[in-house]
Amino acid sequence: AGIVSNIMVIVVSATAIGSFIIPSYDMGTAIRMLRFPMMLLAVMFGSTGIMIGAMTLIVHLISLESLGTPYASPLAPFRFADMKDSFIRFPLWKMITRPKSVRTIQSKRQGKPKRR
Repeated sequence: AGIVSNIMVIVVSATAIGSFIIPSYDMGTAIRMLRFPMMLLAVMFGSTGIMIGAMTLIVHLISLESLGTPYASPLAPFRFADMKDSFIRFPLWKMITRPKSVRTIQSKRQGKPKRR
């Protein structure tokens, strides 16, 4: 009938499926609260609105801190030395120093790991 666009049907279906796979009730509520502004952006601006909403959400997550530690560390702020345990786990004998984003008093880890 041409009432809604194709992208709107995709957004509504993706958010409905996403709301069913969240195990925690509190997280499900947060997803539902994000669903309506994202649908509104999709209605008003199409796929550009979805991208704007996703970028706004990512910027907000990067700006959060938990107990003084950035929520998205070590990806943001990016520190190459802290990336040892992010995507591929390095051997324990290579991880001598602690990540700088944790802000510990002692920068070296305890003991000397054995090489296997």
